[in-house]
Amino acid sequence: MARQTLVLDASVGVKWFSDIGEAYVPQARAILTAHASGNISVAVPDIFFHEISNALVNKRMLSMSLIEDSITSLFDLRLSVLPVSKERLRAAVQIARQAGITEYDACYAAVAIENRCPLVTANPRHQGQTLGCQVIPIEEWRAEGRG
Repeated sequence: MARQTLVLDASVGVKWFSDIGEAYVPQARAILTAHASGNISVAVPDIFFHEISNALVNKRMLSMSLIEDSITSLFDLRLSVLPVSKERLRAAVQIARQAGITEYDACYAAVAIENRCPLVTANPRHQGQTLGCQVIPIEEWRAEGRG
């Protein structure tokens, strides 16, 4: 049986490194644990790294040492990272225009569509949207029954 692939946006990934001001941290960390144990695969666009580091930098109570350690850990996770390409960017632009979301946010939907897998998000602006892929709110994600 093939492993389930999920696309996560930064609203989920940031919870791996800081619970300050964050809800649904246990669910986000359960996804991380499932990925680390090989039960699921996580795919992200390369912007994921920039958005997480930006979110951590903006949590002023976090030390630079903790942020730097988080960045190292992020690269050690062996996520499936999809770099920007002409096709992905075009798809994201179309999704952004149709859904009325930022192109940055649409990158995640474009990767989910390309990989034929769900997008897991904690961003309420995406939940309930028609983005061309299954959108799973972080609070509804469960490892069992999602395979």
